[in-house]
Amino acid sequence: MDLQNEKNPFGLCRFCRGDDLSALCREAGIPELAAVRLNRLVRPPEEGELLLFPTGRFAVRSAEAGDTAASVCAACGMDGAEFALFNGTEIFPGQELLIRIKE
Repeated sequence: MDLQNEKNPFGLCRFCRGDDLSALCREAGIPELAAVRLNRLVRPPEEGELLLFPTGRFAVRSAEAGDTAASVCAACGMDGAEFALFNGTEIFPGQELLIRIKE
């Protein structure tokens, strides 16, 4: 499925038999962590489940001692609401943070 075309501007994908979440994320050009967190997945997706894939480019970075959600947002220019959607409002050292890459 082409997740980046004009017919699918919101990145919606119905998970089908034989689909692999890792492969779909590679096709969409996003870290698997983005799909897991955005869809609040606690188990592998089931056949027929509708998933939302964020558009844009992302990077994964580890939080360091002293980092706060506000300081990371300021450093990367990411909106606080979007940051909280992917990472929560409280972060801790070593946590994998999903950061949108500004283009």
